[in-house]
This record gives sequence, structure tokens and C-alpha cells, in this order.
Amino acid sequence: MSRVWDPEIPRPFYVLMAGRFMNLVGNSLVFPFMTIYLATRLHASLGIVGLIMTLYGASQVAAQLLGGVLSDTWGRKRVMITATVLGALTTVEVGLAHHAGFLITMLILMGLTVPLFQPASMAMVGDLVPESKLSHAYSLMRMASNAGIVIGPMIGGFLADRSFESIFLLDALSLVIFFVIIVRFIPETRPSGPRPRNPGGIRDVLRDRSFLHFSALWGLTGMVYSQLYQVVPAYLHVDLHYPPSTFGYLAAENALGVVLLQWPLTRLTRPLGSSSQMALGVLAYAGGFLLMLLGHRLLVFAGAVMVITIGENIINPAASTWVAERAPEALRGRYMGVFGLANRLGAALGPSWGGWLLTLGAVPWLLLTGLEGGFLAWGYRRFGHARRQPLQLPASR
Repeated sequence: MSRVWDPEIPRPFYVLMAGRFMNLVGNSLVFPFMTIYLATRLHASLGIVGLIMTLYGASQVAAQLLGGVLSDTWGRKRVMITATVLGALTTVEVGLAHHAGFLITMLILMGLTVPLFQPASMAMVGDLVPESKLSHAYSLMRMASNAGIVIGPMIGGFLADRSFESIFLLDALSLVIFFVIIVRFIPETRPSGPRPRNPGGIRDVLRDRSFLHFSALWGLTGMVYSQLYQVVPAYLHVDLHYPPSTFGYLAAENALGVVLLQWPLTRLTRPLGSSSQMALGVLAYAGGFLLMLLGHRLLVFAGAVMVITIGENIINPAASTWVAERAPEALRGRYMGVFGLANRLGAALGPSWGGWLLTLGAVPWLLLTGLEGGFLAWGYRRFGHARRQPLQLPASR
């Protein structure tokens, strides 16, 4: 029987996992309440807030690609250090800003810095962990991250009812702590073998057509999932008049569901294969949003969030493992960068798309989100089964 704590996975992975837990406690103080913060601080409509979040998401898209390239050429550890330092500084500025132009500028800069971490850390997991253990490792990373998210939204919701500034300051502190952990306890893992001829580009990744098909599906999946954390909080608060703390509890339910269900669901669905896992996961997304059509009671939203949580437990480790196994070692950072970029691009477009649909009514918004999930399930079955054909990389001279 597979064990949650596996001796074949090296110690630095568990240190990275612990640091990620600490960071996600801080990040989840802020992220679930960002749309509410912008709406109240700027006295803006949901449409304007959606556009601002789209700009923020666009900056995250650029950071994902840059982080992937830099992690291959500059090193995983250096990129993670840069992300935590600059992320802490910009997070403080966002929380303390009062002028609209300055706040939006700092928000965009925050989007350009913090997400640099993601492709570097994902590539590092691929470097550290044997291929046979990757699915296990990515599941463990998600469990640790979501254990942090269990704590953050409940504290963040409590503090947001009183002071938004405090949640941004605590998030910045978590980044500082993570910076110390990276510097002291995590080694550089970038492979020292041959490098691609074009060290600053992604030309070789773009030759992989099946991966590009998959990335398009992954971006649309990010658009669907972004409705949960970007549009649902505003819908609950502005349209249904729930206090900000309400979504904090729903976000904590989501995270707790990952902590408790991630490992058993990964083991249960692994025999299906990655394409079926991803299709099943996104169908659960669709089902969760369609369930919200049943009414406005909090119990309905709690049930819908749990269905979506089951879906993400199935789809996310399967997708990360698929990419890590497909990527040539020397291009792993770039593959993870494009993988993250696709998701961020979808998440960037999601608030504007969902916010616009919500102006037409909750029924069109939820119905079309569910239908998109059904289309994506077909897409994963169509493209997700492709196997890697290793690329021949020209060695640098």
C-alpha cells in the first residue's frame, strides 16, 4: 500500500511543501476577498472590478511564462527567492494604497512577481521526485497547500470584516518567512545537462502540438474554476447580501475537502488514466456550478463547493503529472511555465466573462459555465491521452 509520507521522496521536497503551506496561509487571507476589497476600496461596480482583475490576471500570465524560462536558465531557487521578496513588497503596497491608480499599478506589479514562483516550484518537484512518484508528490503538495487555505480564509474573513489592511500585511509576512525557508533549506535542482539553443525562448515547447492542445483546454478550465474564487464571492456579497466572512467559510470548506479527499481520490481514480481523470474532474466543476441554480440558501452553495472540490482533487494532480512526464528534463521549467500561463490566462479572462454574464442574470452565468465544463470533458478525452514523443534538443556549444 502506498504511504502518504514516502521515503523515496527526498527531504527537500517536504521542506518545500512545508514552506508552501506557510505561504498559502498568508495568500488565502487575501485572495478570496480581493474582489470585495477592490469594490469597497474603489467604490467600483462589479463590471469595473472584473476589468481590474483581468489586468491583474494578465500580469500573472506574463509572470508564468517568464518564471518558466528563468527557472530553466537562471535556476529554480533564484526565481523562487525573487518571487517571495518582490511579492512581499508589492503585497504591502496593495494593502495600504488609497489612490486608485497607485493601487491598480501595485496590483499589476504583484501579479508580475508572486506567480514567478509557481513554474519554478513545479519544475523543482519534477527534478526532485522520481517519475513513478510524481502523482503522489503533486497530491501531497496540494494537500499541504490546501491545509494552509483551510486556515487563511477563516482568519481573513474575520479580519476583513474589520480591516482589509491587516490581511495584506500578514500575507506579506508569510512571504518573508517562505523566503527564509528557501534560502536556508532548499537546494538548487536545475539540471546541469545540455540546454536548448535558444535559452530565452519557448520554441521547442511550441513544437509540441499535443501539449498546446492540452494547454488550450487547461486555460479554459482555469476560466471555469476562476468563477468560484472571483465571481461567486461578489455574487454572494453584492447580489445576495451575505457578509464577506460567508465566502471565507466556503473557501475553507473547499480547502479542507482537498486535505481530506485529495489522497483517496487520487488513488481511486489513478487506474482510469490521466485523460479520464481530467474529464471526470471538469465534469464535477460543471455539476457544482449547475447545482447553484437550485437556490440561494447557504446549504446549496456549500454542496456545490464540495462537488467542485471533488473535481479539482481529481483533475489537478493528473494534469500536473501529465505535464511533468511529457516535458523533456531541460525544458521542464518552460513546460510548467506554459502550463501555468494557460491557467492564468483563463483565470484572467474568467472575471470579465463571468462578471458580464452575471449582469444578464445568475441563470445565464451558471448555465453557460456548466456547459463549458461539459465541452472541456470531451476535449480532455480527445486530446489528453497523447503520449510524449521526446524532443531532440540541440546542445549548447
